[in-house]
Amino acid sequence: MHAILSELTEDEVKVTAVRKPGSTLTEESLCRWCLDRIPHFAVPRFIEFRENLPRNPIGRVLKFELRDEGVTAGTWDRAASEIVIRR
Repeated sequence: MHAILSELTEDEVKVTAVRKPGSTLTEESLCRWCLDRIPHFAVPRFIEFRENLPRNPIGRVLKFELRDEGVTAGTWDRAASEIVIRR
């Protein structure tokens, strides 16, 4: 997970993940799973599934690249869904 600066100057959480082969997990179902398990401020607003993550030669995820990309065309946005977070 990483944070993205929002229009309101607060951090918004984005999850970028790779699904296991054969998984039917959706962005919305992942977000709903988070609602009862983590604090409201940590529930991701943005979720993006990819085939793979950028890695360095020894296999570590290049988080700075993901942060620099921010929200992409393939990113799901909780604000555009029917999910409402209660504080």
